[in-house]
Amino acid sequence: MRWRKFSGTLLLLITVCAFAQSSRVNLPSTFQNPVLTELKPFFAPSEGQTEDLLKGDVISVGKVDSPTAKEQQMMLFVSGIHPRNCTRAMRKLSLYENYSSYMDFIKTSKYNEQTQKFTFTVDHALLPFPMIVGFKIPRINKEGHYPFTFEDGFLKDLKGTVIVKEVGKFCLLGLKADWRGPESKIPNIVFGTFVQTVGKLGLEHLIRVSLF
Repeated sequence: MRWRKFSGTLLLLITVCAFAQSSRVNLPSTFQNPVLTELKPFFAPSEGQTEDLLKGDVISVGKVDSPTAKEQQMMLFVSGIHPRNCTRAMRKLSLYENYSSYMDFIKTSKYNEQTQKFTFTVDHALLPFPMIVGFKIPRINKEGHYPFTFEDGFLKDLKGTVIVKEVGKFCLLGLKADWRGPESKIPNIVFGTFVQTVGKLGLEHLIRVSLF
């Protein structure tokens, strides 16, 4: 009996993994101009990054420097192409309160429908301490550009835009964020590596969990 249950679980996992792999986009070069046109107001991917996007990879660029002795500034850009249209993709991605079950580095997540405030706690091996962030954003269930600002927490006053745009029958997803604030306890190189890594892993996870 145990072997049958194990075999059934293993078969299900293999099927899911195979489906996920087969569901990755692998778009022809004709999609390059539409993708770059949508991303142009936010970020200009390199030729190599554009090629990666079209073959289904998530690209992530995170940079942190110190404009003054007592300040840090951060830029993050993340993008990927979902193999479903935006309406289908956002059915699950708009459930912000479930993000702690989607990604293991998000420890708590909650969403207030009335205030449209999304609050979550991030904890990762690269961080010296957990980060609590909160920002106002509507439930996104269709394509568009959605600006947001972090209202409190470690990255207070961060400004960004969520990108959800249909390209053909697929959905181009992205996030552009910029922040400048008081110097933290996190060195620039660690901070930059963290946001770039978490940005990439986060969008990869979100695309994966919203395939079904």
